[in-house]
Amino acid sequence: MRSITSRRNVIMKAIVVFIITGLLTIPGYTLAGTSNISSNGTPHHPAFVESRDDLVNVQVAHRSSPSHPMAPNTADVNIIELLQQLNEPLILGYLENLTSFGPRETGTPSCDQAAHYIFDTFQNMGLVVRYHNYTDATVSGSNVEATLYGNDTTNIFIICGHYDSVAAGPGADDDGSGVAAVLAAAEIMRNYDFDHTVRFVAFSGEEQGLIGSYHYVQDAYNSNESIVAVLNADMIGFTATGSDGIVGKIFENPASEWIVSFTQDISVIYSDYIGIQLFPQGETWGSDHYYFWEYGYDAVFYHEYHFNDYYHSANDTIDRMNITYSTRFSRLILATLAQMAQQPVQQRPVLEISSISGGLGVTAQINNIGDANASDVKATILITGGLFNLINVQSTSEQTVLNAQGSMQSKAMVFRLGKILITVAADASNADQVTKQATGFLLGPFVLEVVIAP
Repeated sequence: MRSITSRRNVIMKAIVVFIITGLLTIPGYTLAGTSNISSNGTPHHPAFVESRDDLVNVQVAHRSSPSHPMAPNTADVNIIELLQQLNEPLILGYLENLTSFGPRETGTPSCDQAAHYIFDTFQNMGLVVRYHNYTDATVSGSNVEATLYGNDTTNIFIICGHYDSVAAGPGADDDGSGVAAVLAAAEIMRNYDFDHTVRFVAFSGEEQGLIGSYHYVQDAYNSNESIVAVLNADMIGFTATGSDGIVGKIFENPASEWIVSFTQDISVIYSDYIGIQLFPQGETWGSDHYYFWEYGYDAVFYHEYHFNDYYHSANDTIDRMNITYSTRFSRLILATLAQMAQQPVQQRPVLEISSISGGLGVTAQINNIGDANASDVKATILITGGLFNLINVQSTSEQTVLNAQGSMQSKAMVFRLGKILITVAADASNADQVTKQATGFLLGPFVLEVVIAP
């Protein structure tokens, strides 16, 4: 026979179970779905790295992208003048000099000799040059950077390639072709004035896992440098057939799609001098643009259309390259860089998630800290977790125009129990997406103990 106390305990347990069950069965609100972004890859990757998982996992706070240069509409006689100076003997000369050092594996004397050659070449051009030295657990080395200062020294545009190669061969296409494009651009652009600052960068440590560019971008991020666009040239000199000589690939992440459009406009406007049509490929991790993406900078990766069969071998030599194609591809990158460096910077909105708070539901505040109005703004709050991980509630707020320096709020209601993860995303048709996460505890309709993730 049960005591009165025992029966009371049973009744209380039944009431608790009833309440919890009720909370778990109340449906959440789902107003909109999220989109998925697919991406294409390329066989190109560092020699000693087989997977993106082998690279450094970068976790940094979101940085606001600077304003983009305005896209060109018509041909510029100054750009044509630059293109006419970039010829096959110039590209071939740089290729012959680079490959004369033999295989240029990072950490070897031949790689150091190539670095000195690049440094001296930049210095003889009258540019401001420095070694960017790095020490890593895998290898130590030096990047070489030359700077052509513009009237505006704040906004920076970068053209880059990697001068190291595998031990097996001289790396004519991988990536002598990209470094030749960098050197040729520097040789030509040094004689002109530009509105914005241009950097010409040759990385080492690429084949060991993008090590040189990782340390370079990390330092740039920590210095809060305003890098507007990065044009990475890696393997732009091989064609398997005649038809390959008029096409190329460009890899981009969503934030960098504007560079793709800009480059495609350049290829059309100056088609008589370039003659290459670019095909966007989406994202890939296999070259020195990758860590620019990871640190929030806009960058693209230019690549030949047909992958080089002699890649990472002793047969990656000049005689197996198409110098005409390499020259035209280099012109495309030069024209894109020069046009960007002299174009007015377009005012644009910049979204920021300034707060995530609890109380009755979740409230997020989104600010436009840019210098232009944001159009078609969408803010989404996703709440997941809870007891037995059964909460998956999403709410979306939309606003047609969010004025510069203006703000909006988005709110999500949910009625459950347990620890939750809150993810807030905001984007606009003319602004980059921003995201922020927080944790909290849900007690019925009340959200408590909200802590924003670093």
